[in-house]
Amino acid sequence: MSRAPLVSAAALAVAGLLVLAGARLLSSLEPAPVASVELRAGPFLREVEARGSLKAVKATPIVIPPEVSRPQKVAWIAKDGAVLAAGETIVEFDPYDARNEAADGQADFAAARAHIDKSRAEGVRTERSLAVDRDLAKDDLRRAEAYKLTDESLYSRHEIIESALNRELSATKLDVAGKRLAASGKLSSAAQALGEIEAGKARLKIEIADKGLRSLRITAPHDGLLVLERTWRGETTFVGDTLWPGQKIAELPDLQKLEARVFVLEADGAGLRTGLAASFVIEGRPGEEHQATVTKVEPLAKSREWGSPVKYFEATLSPRKTEPAFMKPGQRVRAVVRLEEAPGVLAIPRSAVFDKDGRRVVYRKQAGRFAPVEVTIAQQSISRVVVTKGLAAGDVVALRDPTAKPGAVGSTEAGK
Repeated sequence: MSRAPLVSAAALAVAGLLVLAGARLLSSLEPAPVASVELRAGPFLREVEARGSLKAVKATPIVIPPEVSRPQKVAWIAKDGAVLAAGETIVEFDPYDARNEAADGQADFAAARAHIDKSRAEGVRTERSLAVDRDLAKDDLRRAEAYKLTDESLYSRHEIIESALNRELSATKLDVAGKRLAASGKLSSAAQALGEIEAGKARLKIEIADKGLRSLRITAPHDGLLVLERTWRGETTFVGDTLWPGQKIAELPDLQKLEARVFVLEADGAGLRTGLAASFVIEGRPGEEHQATVTKVEPLAKSREWGSPVKYFEATLSPRKTEPAFMKPGQRVRAVVRLEEAPGVLAIPRSAVFDKDGRRVVYRKQAGRFAPVEVTIAQQSISRVVVTKGLAAGDVVALRDPTAKPGAVGSTEAGK
């Protein structure tokens, strides 16, 4: 075979490759197409999502009776969400401590009564003994007065002085016996009064223990759905937990009127206020949207979990209609709150606004080319901004900076 045809074929292949490479080079030198959008006037809506749960507007709180003198340990508690009739048991407490306190009170009362009886008996015995001493001293004084020696012609001076001393001694004994008898009565009365005080303390202790024993069982005041109180960890009361007097443990809500308590991230809470329109969906019933209104907003953002730096604004949503058939307190909800709404405005994607030398600009297409136009913006959402000056309906704007090189980082967008 001749070498000439092979050389011709190789030359043609090389020429084809050169033409293809040239075409690719020319295409790479051409500017990449710029994504754009034509502006149309329409509604602008800024919404924020929130999560929370349903709660009754009115509910009967179930609290530990304040007359309970000490913390109580839970021995039994009804299930969360149980339907109770009036008089049914909600919680029962361990009676061990209350019974011990009642027994101690009975023992203290018996000891106090025994002390009173002992003081009374000792007082009577002492008074009798002192009364005998007083009577003896009185007789001695009477005899001394009857047989006193005063005649100096019959008796010596020593006998007369001794007789006077005997009379004085008898009078002193009588006075001392009388004072001891009076003091003994006061001491006996004081001892009995102290015993009565101790008995009163014991009676009070018994009464408190009896109240505690009567309060060991808390019942439902009326028919209703039991909703147990939750801690900041979201936990309810369990058997073995210790509860304090006055502590709230549950509530019986009125199912005819419910509200949604939701939490909005602090970063998304700008503009959150009462009167805004909202809607929510109950988890487990997707597709059923319920209209509501924001009726309350907490003024300060707070953490929902201990130690967490993330803070939320708590808001209350009042639904237009409560459906007791399927709406229950404690159900989780996903809500959407309409923070801002403006009809007939020019809302463009946030990515179309750029910061150039401290000015917000948009690249508008004119005569086949994109030129920067300074704009004024108003409301903003995560993805869109409202332009109030610089653009008109029908304008075509670029969604990226047409002056930036491919792969280069663009200018900072508006609102960042």
